[in-house]
Amino acid sequence: MLKEKIALEEVVPKVGSVWRASEVGECETFLGHVRLSHESLPFSGRVRHMLDDGIVHEHDIVDRLRRAGITVLHSYADGQAEVCCSLDPLVIGHPDGILDVPKGFPRDLDYCDKNFKFDERFYLLEVTAPNHFVFLRLKHSHLREVLLRKFIQAQMYLNSGEIGTYGDCCVVEVKNKNTSELYEEGVSLDRVVVGETLLKLRRIEDLASQGKVSDYRCDDWRRKTCRYRHLCFEEEEAASPIGPDVLKGESLKEAEHLKEIAAMWRRGRLMRDEGSDLIADSREEFRSIIEEYGCKGLTIEDVKALMVEEGIIKQTDFTLLEKKYPDAYAEVVKLTSRESYVRVTD
Repeated sequence: MLKEKIALEEVVPKVGSVWRASEVGECETFLGHVRLSHESLPFSGRVRHMLDDGIVHEHDIVDRLRRAGITVLHSYADGQAEVCCSLDPLVIGHPDGILDVPKGFPRDLDYCDKNFKFDERFYLLEVTAPNHFVFLRLKHSHLREVLLRKFIQAQMYLNSGEIGTYGDCCVVEVKNKNTSELYEEGVSLDRVVVGETLLKLRRIEDLASQGKVSDYRCDDWRRKTCRYRHLCFEEEEAASPIGPDVLKGESLKEAEHLKEIAAMWRRGRLMRDEGSDLIADSREEFRSIIEEYGCKGLTIEDVKALMVEEGIIKQTDFTLLEKKYPDAYAEVVKLTSRESYVRVTD
């Protein structure tokens, strides 16, 4: 089926010759590998299509703003402008747009930093569409804490000469891709963050000129998803097999988060259109926590999530089988390798 084909697709990310504002929020080691053009793990088809879906959500937000009577300049509809965020080192990017609000921005943002200005006419617009679980964390802890890469991207845009002519504040529209709920956050230019980011890039370039990468190694969720994890954690990954135990989710520090995952998984089973996305995202969240504890699985309330080991799937082409005699069975049995995955049941 199509969804299986998409999930198994692999796309190798392209390495550019200049820094992109959308990536400079990554860790020094990641960016060092990028600068040295080291071979990264490919994106799975599902991740690639999730990124493509982000463009659809961005267009949706811009269209909704325009229908609400708000002018959006330099958006996808006009052709996004390329801006120069820094010359030393060279950082470029393509902001999602500029909001033209003649009477100033309404004071009903969900959150804004202390330097955000409500009486400006122009605001940088940035759009992001995370899954339900990241969305909940954003509402509680905000952009800088939860999506640092996006926060730094906005800071680099605000530092550009092109955006600087409009102002120094950004409105980030966050759309829950599973439920379409919106969260709005106001972010102002933080020159300290910009300065620290540029210093980091210069350190990376200096190390890269010597063929080296930083000694930094992350110790959070990124080590499970980073495209360069095979270069940073090859030995650790090989030495960390999945254990035999199944943990009681209520006893873990992530208990409340696990309950949210379980609730969204249940909701996904009841929904037709968005259900498959909710179920897939729930499985990924369960997998992340299972791998963090090195266990075989866990239970939370009445939901069980178990890691299923790598194995062989037998798929039979029944249409072809009908056209042939029973002794043609060998021709229509396909053996497909499958990576370990999380099976969720209630």
